[in-house]
Amino acid sequence: MVSTFEEYEAIDMFSEWNPKTQPIINLIDLKKWFPISEQSILFSRVVAQIKAVDGVNLFLNKGETLGLVGESGCGKSTTARVTVKLEEPTEGSIYFKGIDIFQPMTREEELAIKRQLQMVFQDPYSSLNPRRMVLDLIKEPFDIHFPDMTYEEKETRVLEILAKVGLEDYHALRYPHEFSGGQRQRIGIARALAIHPEVILLDEPVSALDVSVQAQILNLLHDLQIEFNLTYMFIAHDLSVIKHVSDRVAVMYLGKIMEMSPTGELFRKTAHPYSVSLLSAIPRPDPRIKMDRIILEGDVPSPVNPPPGCPFHPRCYKVQEICSKVSPPLDELEPGHFVACHFPEI
Repeated sequence: MVSTFEEYEAIDMFSEWNPKTQPIINLIDLKKWFPISEQSILFSRVVAQIKAVDGVNLFLNKGETLGLVGESGCGKSTTARVTVKLEEPTEGSIYFKGIDIFQPMTREEELAIKRQLQMVFQDPYSSLNPRRMVLDLIKEPFDIHFPDMTYEEKETRVLEILAKVGLEDYHALRYPHEFSGGQRQRIGIARALAIHPEVILLDEPVSALDVSVQAQILNLLHDLQIEFNLTYMFIAHDLSVIKHVSDRVAVMYLGKIMEMSPTGELFRKTAHPYSVSLLSAIPRPDPRIKMDRIILEGDVPSPVNPPPGCPFHPRCYKVQEICSKVSPPLDELEPGHFVACHFPEI
């Protein structure tokens, strides 16, 4: 009977990957556009594209937490959904352990990759089937990926996972509506953890929870990361949370990465004007500390018709003529510190 969290033997697809020299996930010029169609009685034609993700380049190293931050609608969740193969990219590539995950492959290879990439969603209630008990919700990944396991083995594994996330055995026989928000998020984490993934993408996992419950979930995620050597992409709006949990931070705006660097350096030596604006909005617990708040003018442009050049230039306080004509590349200003700006702060 399966009674431990040992890693299952998988198809040997990743023998050439070296975690010391290669990222576990690498997104290269990733684009995801959603078509807008015009309907008529007989025909339908695409009249525009929503450029949700428009040329994203970022990477995750084994065992780290990458914080992805930005305003609502900037493409963070879409980036995560494409990374776990819930959406097909319009252009670009995603490499997991050196393998292009969207290349043609067998079903066994497809499942071997999907086992390693899991996601925890923002709203735990809407992501759980209200008609199924927790036992069935967490057991479902085993039914798909390991059909040869017996029912008793699956049940034993489910109870072990529930214990790992702070729930009891009797919780397995309850329905999602019988739990609090924090408990439902624990169930979502348990389901993502069930088949021993290497990478978990967390789409604002604590934004819908009370502050005290947020702390419990963040501590749980930290403990699980250490115990199972997990790699996280942590999506959030709260920069204080990002600073607390992340090893590196990527700042996203209108489908593009504006800045990416180690967490300490980003908060100490912010380079992109958009990042500077975000950090200036963080509340300070000491009222004697006066901060120069940068108020951005105007609204975020529509992803249907993004501005030419730098996408941030209509709201930027350092804008010059070149900004409206030439899109700045994501250059490495210092080791590990990447900025897409013609006139960075450093």
